[in-house]
Amino acid sequence: MAQMLVLSPLILVLAFCIPQIQGSDGGAQDCCLKYSQKKIPYNIVRSYRKQEPSLGCPIPAILFSPRKRSQPELCADPKEDWVQKLMQRLAKSPAPPKPDQGCRKNRGASKSGKKGKGCKRTKQTQTPKGP
Repeated sequence: MAQMLVLSPLILVLAFCIPQIQGSDGGAQDCCLKYSQKKIPYNIVRSYRKQEPSLGCPIPAILFSPRKRSQPELCADPKEDWVQKLMQRLAKSPAPPKPDQGCRKNRGASKSGKKGKGCKRTKQTQTPKGP
C-alpha cells in the first residue's frame, strides 16, 4: 500500500512530462511532403523560406508564402530552374509600397496634445520676386 502511494504521484508526473518532452522543439513545424507540379507565378507570392531535412523535415524544399495570408504555403523543388529564378526575383524586389494615405492638413492636435508631424513635401524652386 505504501508503494502505491509513492508510485501514484510519480506516474502522474511522468504522464504530464512526456508530452512536454516530445513537443519541446519550440512549436510545431509544417513540412512539405511533396512538391507543386505547376510553376508558381511571381505575382501571387510575397516571400519564401527554405526547408532543410536537417531540421526534421523529410525533403528539402522552398516554401513560397502567398500574398493572400489565408492561403497555405506552396512547396517547390529547390533544384528546379524556375524555383531558383523565382527566389532570385523575390530577393531583388523591394517590399511593396504602402498605400498612400495622402496629406491631411490642419488635422489639429492628437489625443496627447501634440501636433502631427505633417506631410513631406518636395522642394519647389521659387522664382525671386522683383522690387
